[in-house]
Amino acid sequence: MGWADTVRFRLPAGWAVDVEEHEGQPVGTFRPPPPAAGVLRLVTDRVAPRPDSGGTAATLQEMALRFVRPQDQRAGDRTVDSRADGAVIAQAMMRTEEDGRAETHYLWLVGAERADAAGPVAAVAMFSFALPDLMDGDESCAEMLGRIDDAIRNAEIL
Repeated sequence: MGWADTVRFRLPAGWAVDVEEHEGQPVGTFRPPPPAAGVLRLVTDRVAPRPDSGGTAATLQEMALRFVRPQDQRAGDRTVDSRADGAVIAQAMMRTEEDGRAETHYLWLVGAERADAAGPVAAVAMFSFALPDLMDGDESCAEMLGRIDDAIRNAEIL
């Protein structure tokens, strides 16, 4: 599945695809087939590095570090890694309360330097999988999370 001319990845079979709007930006939403719970959301961005930023690689690293929310006590299991192809992967987990419901959010950022008309940019795909907190740790959810994690870690930044 391709999204916003920025990322291509493989969804598990049977997932429903939709688009929501958040603050004027399209958000890809992907839902597993019933009875599975949760929703995967995706936004993308292409950011030109500031002249004083140290280039695209430094911009990607800064974005990845901000993404894992080092100052947010609700976040945990933070990692920032590089893939063999040079792409950056950041991952974190966060427990939140949304509309009175306890949720667990699994977060991923995959980014790479890409050419744009104006020069090199940091192209990123940011994924969030929200799951009711009471389902976190369930064996079927753990299996589904493993498939999602694999799909995101192997996503191609376009």
